[in-house]
Amino acid sequence: MRVTSSQRITESDVTVKESVGEWRFVALFVTFILVLTSIPYIYAYVTSPADKQFVGVLSGIPDQFQYFAWMRDLSKHNLAPNRLTPEPNDPAFFNLLWWSAGRIGVATGLDYAMVFQVIRVFGVVVCLYSFYTFVRLISPVKGYARLSFVLFTFSGGMGVIWIVIKFFFSLPEAPFPLDIYTAEPNTLLIMQVFPHFTIALALIIMIFGLFLYSLRTEKYLYAVLSGIIGALLGLQHAYDLITVYSVLGLFGALVWARDRTFPRRIFYSGLITFLLSCPPVFYLSFMVLFDPAWGKKLEQFDNAGVFTPSLYHLPILLGLPFILALFAFRPNMLRSKDDSEIFISSWFLMHFLLVYLPVDFQIHMLLGWQVPISIFATLAIMKYMIPFLRKNRPYLVVPAVSIIMVLCVITNVYLQAWRFVYLSRHEPPNYISIEEEAALRWLDVYTTRNDVVLAALDFGQFVPARSDARAFLAHWAGTLDYFDKQHQVEQVLSLTTSDQERLRILRQYSVTYVVVREQDAPRALFTPVVADYMMPVFENGQVTIYRSNLLSLRP
Repeated sequence: MRVTSSQRITESDVTVKESVGEWRFVALFVTFILVLTSIPYIYAYVTSPADKQFVGVLSGIPDQFQYFAWMRDLSKHNLAPNRLTPEPNDPAFFNLLWWSAGRIGVATGLDYAMVFQVIRVFGVVVCLYSFYTFVRLISPVKGYARLSFVLFTFSGGMGVIWIVIKFFFSLPEAPFPLDIYTAEPNTLLIMQVFPHFTIALALIIMIFGLFLYSLRTEKYLYAVLSGIIGALLGLQHAYDLITVYSVLGLFGALVWARDRTFPRRIFYSGLITFLLSCPPVFYLSFMVLFDPAWGKKLEQFDNAGVFTPSLYHLPILLGLPFILALFAFRPNMLRSKDDSEIFISSWFLMHFLLVYLPVDFQIHMLLGWQVPISIFATLAIMKYMIPFLRKNRPYLVVPAVSIIMVLCVITNVYLQAWRFVYLSRHEPPNYISIEEEAALRWLDVYTTRNDVVLAALDFGQFVPARSDARAFLAHWAGTLDYFDKQHQVEQVLSLTTSDQERLRILRQYSVTYVVVREQDAPRALFTPVVADYMMPVFENGQVTIYRSNLLSLRP
């Protein structure tokens, strides 16, 4: 690689030396975000009525309790089985984040909900500090860094427009909900709800920052650190290594095209990063190829029916910063003498391809796009819009910037307000009854990994996280043959199902416990119907747990 004058600098030259005031700003900003994102949790706990219990998370309940099931298993063992399905399977899965969370729970005695808050706070702090450090690395201008910081944190797209249309036209539901609620490109949303995304985003930023730093200082040590961070990412959220490898590859190709000389330093730094980070990829690939319990789980990703919104929806999903980024981007940036500019351009452009990869998890590839988008949006505002207005309409500078900021944050304002609306209803899945909580505690005490618990989905999704049992029906991807299992649960709980058919299902999957709530079936009628082969072992005002008579279940 031909090292440009902007790159031929010493390590001391690129060390970001900030005043105490600069980092005080970052610390205050991070503290504000922690408080802001915690308020709905505090509200949910404080306002919980006497007959309900808050489950500890705000949204994505099936996915969150899948992670908590992993956390429970990995708190005791180094590998976890898939307990979201009744089929027996050997422990094979490792995830560094949930292994760490499980061990924190054991060491501190905190329950899953409190451990979730610990890793959520950790993710917010690491993500925001990583981003600010990265931006200061590529831009020495403090104002640029601060505006990028704000846009990166608060921008939430323009999906709220569909909420307006819903009410204006009196529609039963808002159209195009993915434009509103997709989490991956919305930093504030993931910092509040999905810490695994937040930490993954922080690791992506660290990898790229260390990689660029290795080029600037001409020291491979930082490429080694980049690769080690990549391995951590692979052990936590391996999808994102696709983003890492793709961006590094495009960056190297563009520098090669610019210099017309093979970029040896980029190649060797990239190779180091790849070799150190790829072992988790091979491990996970082997697991899904040769372990049916996990391979079929990945195949069922399309059960959610969630894919990246179409190209013409991106301006709504990603919002005004995306539009500003498109305005700021110039093709000649791909030939810039500044490697950082080529890198950010590579990152920005590569996501157009990544988010439409022909894979069921394509929507996850949106994670990370907010970084180059916020940087380019800042460039559009600071380099083009503000100078133009100062020259031609100086009185419009403050109103114009204010309007831009409002439009950037308006969807997140709606999402934050809406949280309090639905939390105030104290309804499932955010809340369960105290009777359901008592039933889960009973299962926690009396079940083992050899047990299979059959229950309706809105109860079964909690079983693997709250007990050692396998759930018959718990998750849209983790439960194998998900839709068949849904139908079979309905059959077992129906009073019109014959004993022969009900017994066939119970025998086939070695079901040891069946949970019936009053809303699932009238228990006064259900109990005598199944009395010959199921015996109540737990009962309260709303829930009955039946233990199947295994001798009766033998064909």
